[in-house]
Amino acid sequence: MALRPAARAAHQWNSVTSAFARRYCVSQPSCFTSAAASPVLSALRSHPSPHPARSFSTTPRTAAKVDNSSLTHQDIIPPQQGLPQRKRTIQIGHLPGGRVSDGQIRSIFGTRVSGHDGNSVLRILHHRRTSGSLADYGVDNLGDKYNVSRDQAIKALDWLRNKFPLDEARAAEAWAEKEANRIAYEMWLADPENDSKYKDPARVYREQQKKEAAEREQEAEQQERSQYGILRTGKSQFEISIQEKRRQRLEEITKKAEAKEAKAVEEEKMLATGEWVRTPGGTQLMKPGQDTYVDVFGREQVSRRKEEMERAQKAAQTSFKDEDEMLAQTTLTQRLYPMTAFVLVVCLVSFGFAHYYEPPAPAYRLWPDLSPTTATIASIVLANTLLCIAWRWTPFWPIMTRYFMHVPGYPRAVQAVGNVFSHVQYEHLFGNMMMLALVGPVAHDLVDRGVFLGTYVSAGAVGTLVSLYWANLGKGSITAHSVGASAAIWGISALYCLLTDQETIKIPFIRDMEVGFYPKMLLAAFVVWEVAMARRKGPSTMDHASHFGGMAVGVGVAGYLHATGFHQRRAASVEGGEAKTVDVAGIVKGEAGEVKDAVVNAVKKA
Repeated sequence: MALRPAARAAHQWNSVTSAFARRYCVSQPSCFTSAAASPVLSALRSHPSPHPARSFSTTPRTAAKVDNSSLTHQDIIPPQQGLPQRKRTIQIGHLPGGRVSDGQIRSIFGTRVSGHDGNSVLRILHHRRTSGSLADYGVDNLGDKYNVSRDQAIKALDWLRNKFPLDEARAAEAWAEKEANRIAYEMWLADPENDSKYKDPARVYREQQKKEAAEREQEAEQQERSQYGILRTGKSQFEISIQEKRRQRLEEITKKAEAKEAKAVEEEKMLATGEWVRTPGGTQLMKPGQDTYVDVFGREQVSRRKEEMERAQKAAQTSFKDEDEMLAQTTLTQRLYPMTAFVLVVCLVSFGFAHYYEPPAPAYRLWPDLSPTTATIASIVLANTLLCIAWRWTPFWPIMTRYFMHVPGYPRAVQAVGNVFSHVQYEHLFGNMMMLALVGPVAHDLVDRGVFLGTYVSAGAVGTLVSLYWANLGKGSITAHSVGASAAIWGISALYCLLTDQETIKIPFIRDMEVGFYPKMLLAAFVVWEVAMARRKGPSTMDHASHFGGMAVGVGVAGYLHATGFHQRRAASVEGGEAKTVDVAGIVKGEAGEVKDAVVNAVKKA
C-alpha cells in the first residue's frame, strides 16, 4: 500500500475539518472557533508522528485480550445550535500489545500515576487515535479520576505513536464523516419538515416522486379537457419523455447509493470482527495474509490463488489419515480384481489393434506431411506434455489424482492406462520423452504402427498391474503414487532388442564412428541393472515392478512375432535387406526436419 507521510496528516485533517465546518457550521461560529480549536491540532503540529504511517499488517480495530475488564469513558459532545448538550458513553478496548508494565507507566507519567490509571489513560488515547476522535477531543477531557497533566498526556500520545503506528489521518476522515452524518440527522430530527439540505434524502426523494406523479396526473386530465382542434395545453410529449428518463436515472442513482451504503455498513461489521482488513488501496476487504494485484483495467483485486490451491489440494487428497484406515475401506479382492479385468481387456484390444490395423490413406491422415513414425512419436510426446501442463492448473488436481495417478492402496481401474501418459515433474517428462525419441522411431520402423502402439499401451497397463500386485502382495509401498511412461518405454525397448538384426550403432556427434551393437546382450544388461537397483537398500523413487511388467510384455510380443514368422515377412517386405547400422542421431534429425517442414507448410496454408 502507498504510505502517506505524517506531515500530511495534520494538513489533511485541517482541510477535512475546514470542509466539515463550512458545510455544517456556517451559522454556528461557536462550533469551530479559534478559541475552541481542537487541542490535537497543536499536538499534531508540534509533535509529528515519528512513523510516516501504519504498516499494512496493523489492524487498529483489534486488540489483544489480556483480561476481561472493560473501560468506559464519557465524551462530551460539542453543543450544536438548537441541540441540547449530552454525554455519550463509549466502550474502550484494550491496547494491541496488552497491558503496559508498571515500570513503563512510571517512565511515561512519573510516580504519581498508578499502573491501572496509566493503562486506562493509554487506552483512552489509543481509542481516540483509532476512532478518529483525537482530532476533536485531543488529549483533554480524560476524566477527573486520572491525575494526569496535559504534558503527561502528550508524552503518552507520543509513546503510543512510537509503539503502535497507524494512519490517524484516515481515521480522522472516517470520524468527520460520521460526525457530519450524525449532526445532519439530529438537525433533521429537530425539524423534519423543513426544506433544508439536512432533510432525510430518502424522504425527500419519495415526496418528490409523489409530487411529480400528482403533477403528471393533473396534466393528463387537463390535456383531456383542454383540446381545441389540434392544439393542446400542458407539457409536450417530449418534455414528458425527458422527465420520465430523468426519473429513471434518479431511481438508478438512488439504488446505487443505497447499495453502496449497505456495502459500507457490511464492511464495517466485517472489520469489527477482526477477521478482515482493508486492501492496501482501501477499495476492498481481505483476510490477513492474502495478496492483491491490479488487473488490466487498473482496479485493485484480491488474489484468491492460495485459497483455490488449498481447496483443490483438499479435493485431490483422500480422506484417509493413515495406511490402516485406507486399507480398511476396501478388501484385497476389491483392490485387485477391477484393474486386473480392465488390463485384460486393454491387452485384448491392443492385440486386435496390432493384428488388424491398416495404415490410412494420406487423405485421411491428420498430419499427412509427416511420416507415420514421426506422427506416432509426436502424438505420444504431445499427449504426455499436455497432461504434464495440466498438473500445473490447480482446478485439474482432483481429476488428475483420480484418473492419471496410480495409488496401490486405493486404485481405480482406469489408472492402469491414465498414469502411463502422466508426468508431474518436467525433468521426469524430459527423461522419458528423450528415451522414447531414441528407441521409439527404430522400434516403430521395425514393427509398424499397429504393433508399436499395441505394445506401448499394453506394456504400460501391465506394468501398472504388476506394481499393484507387488504393493498388495509383496514388499511394495501401499501408499506410493506412481506416474510415468517408463513401463511402456521398457516394453518397446525389449521388443526392439529381441527382433532387430542390426549389429552396429553410429555414435552421435562423432563422424564415421561406429561400435558393435548386441541388442540381446543390451537387454540382458538392462534387466541386471533393474534387479540391482531394486535390491538396493534405502528409499527409491523408481517403480521397478512396473518396469519388469513392461519388459515382460515386450518379451512376450517379440516371442509371438518370432513364432508367427515375423523375420520372414520382414525380409520379404524390405528390399535389399535391413540396414545393419543404427543411426539414432540421423533418425532424430530427420524427425525434427519433418516436424519443422510440417509447421512451415501449415503456416503458409493458414
